Amino acid sequence: MKGLFFSKILNHRVQSYREIASWKQRAIPFLKENEAWNNLFWQIIQKMEKSVIKRWLGNVFCQGSISLAAMHTPSNYLLLSQGNLNAIEALAKYADHQNWKMDGLSGPENLVNHYLQSSGRVRKNERTSSTRVFKLFKTRIKTSERTLENYKLDVVKNIDWPKARIWAQQFALESDPPLNLSAISQMAKQMYAERNLFMLTDLQNHPCAMAGFGRSTDRYRVINMVYVPKDCRGLGIGRELITQITLHAQKKGYDQCLLFSEWTGGGNLYKQMGCKNLGKFMEHGLS
Repeated sequence: MKGLFFSKILNHRVQSYREIASWKQRAIPFLKENEAWNNLFWQIIQKMEKSVIKRWLGNVFCQGSISLAAMHTPSNYLLLSQGNLNAIEALAKYADHQNWKMDGLSGPENLVNHYLQSSGRVRKNERTSSTRVFKLFKTRIKTSERTLENYKLDVVKNIDWPKARIWAQQFALESDPPLNLSAISQMAKQMYAERNLFMLTDLQNHPCAMAGFGRSTDRYRVINMVYVPKDCRGLGIGRELITQITLHAQKKGYDQCLLFSEWTGGGNLYKQMGCKNLGKFMEHGLS
């Protein structure tokens, strides 16, 4: 059943929903308009549908059409869809009126920044130690793309798991800033259990690189945990890994893949291989 909370600000109204099915009926068609940007919603929706805990769900309307979708995630972050700035201001005022207590926000960088400024939480472009900014890339691999004959992609098997676990830990430690070792290990274990973790091997069956699929939308798969060990770097293996895993996703019916990168230096692999840079996605902690 739909909620009864409405807020008319800046010609926008915020409508909350008590049931996820009612929210999805209105929000999903809107989210699909920017499906790549809104990919995280698909994962959170799955979690919420399995949970007995009710969390806030809402849409911001302008003249009868949705201009922003949002939800409180299980980690108590406010997840923002792609949308317009007036809708963000309306939602920020609504949240203040409802006295929300949140641990953070996630969404397109410009919208997260505008929300924080509208709510008076931070000054323009202010960052904290808990702020993370990712470049969002979309692959541009064609199904006719040729791959190197001396490498093949295969799902991680039981015999491969010990090495995959070590590589997952190295991936976490080598990230800048380093990622939570326990969380990354758990993510790798889940991807492995779901047969979504892959290794690239050479003709001698020697493992050369690893990557896997995290969440999915109707059209995209998100590639996670791209790792090439030090002794295999500089040989074009990373490019081959991304190409082959994207082609694998396309064979399963997906259009392309999405990648997130915190790399701020030069020589970004995804950019070099022709992936489209969609912009920046931000996670900003408030606690």
